[in-house]
Amino acid sequence: MTAVYPYVVPLETVLDVEDEYKPMSEPVSLFVTSVNNHEKKLEGIAVDDEVVPECKMTLGEFLRPLLTSMKLFGLHFSRRSEDASGVFDEKSRKWNTYIVYAATIVALLWINVLRMFSAFTHEDEFGLDLFYKLITVIWSIQCAISQTAFYAISFSGRLEVVFRQQLDCSCAKHARKSAIIYSTIGWSMMMSSSAMVAYALFFTGGVKDSMLAPLQSYIIISDPLIPRIIVYFFNFYLLSACIFTQMVTFVLAMVFSHQFKKVTKSLESCLKNQQRQVSDCDIETFRQKHQEISMRVDHVDDCLMFSNASAFCCQLSCLIILLYMLIFYHSLVIDPVLITSQIFLMFLFTVGLTLMAAGGITVHHYVSVTYMLFCITFAKKLYLPHI
Repeated sequence: MTAVYPYVVPLETVLDVEDEYKPMSEPVSLFVTSVNNHEKKLEGIAVDDEVVPECKMTLGEFLRPLLTSMKLFGLHFSRRSEDASGVFDEKSRKWNTYIVYAATIVALLWINVLRMFSAFTHEDEFGLDLFYKLITVIWSIQCAISQTAFYAISFSGRLEVVFRQQLDCSCAKHARKSAIIYSTIGWSMMMSSSAMVAYALFFTGGVKDSMLAPLQSYIIISDPLIPRIIVYFFNFYLLSACIFTQMVTFVLAMVFSHQFKKVTKSLESCLKNQQRQVSDCDIETFRQKHQEISMRVDHVDDCLMFSNASAFCCQLSCLIILLYMLIFYHSLVIDPVLITSQIFLMFLFTVGLTLMAAGGITVHHYVSVTYMLFCITFAKKLYLPHI
């Protein structure tokens, strides 16, 4: 999901929205008093001419399966405390157990990156073992950057502001369904990857002992069973930083796209129902809805762009190395499980690249289509009032 900057039509009713970008602040309402009553009327405009009631639940509540999985691995937390009345206390921003836990995971992942560089030795030659080490190092860097990006956006409160927005029933249904589907897919991929890592560590006679670096590369031990167990369980955090971050980013992109799509279809429905005569109040209301969604996307993307860029570059690099290995070194890999694991890794990286690309393309598609409709409608209103 790449940056989407809000398109602003120079009208006098645009409010100052600097508070939107303050950490831990509530999202600023972009609707002025003059259009509030008319906005209520527009809420009843639906694609199928049916009234869609507002839903009182937030985006975070509908994405609970994904957020719970992320919180388990230190990828998401909230710095806000809630009192007995259900109101968030803005002054309470102290560190809690989840923040300390998440900061510890971030530190461990960067230590793991430094540790993996010790897998390279002066005896390394151009070949299969070197490629395995390169993939492991690149993937470790990607996981550390993704974990850090989500820690930063959770610590700043920007992600919490987005998760606290209320959804209408149509968008809420879409968000709940996406959260359940992608949580299931994410855990399935984690379990499959963990099974292959367990086989590579414990049942290949030390072929993958480069993952234990600096053990077995600079420090040789006779029985590395305990280090293998530690690396295996730490692998869950690497997998979660790789899989769930991309899942959540894609789900957010789909939610934003659904909101853009709803604004677009509501505008089309308004044009159709009113015989292409749209009032200034209608145009202003739709424009501010579009601007508010765009600002939410830009608000989140300030931090997630680092995670998305690293995921795209690192996964593309790993995919190229894997393809090279399968083409030129397939005869050296005789273990069917290791061959399957290489194919599965290719599938994993391909899915990640697809999620990154699809999310960004979809958001930009709907934001551009909606803005184009605004421009056409506004131009007709100014220059062709009788069309």
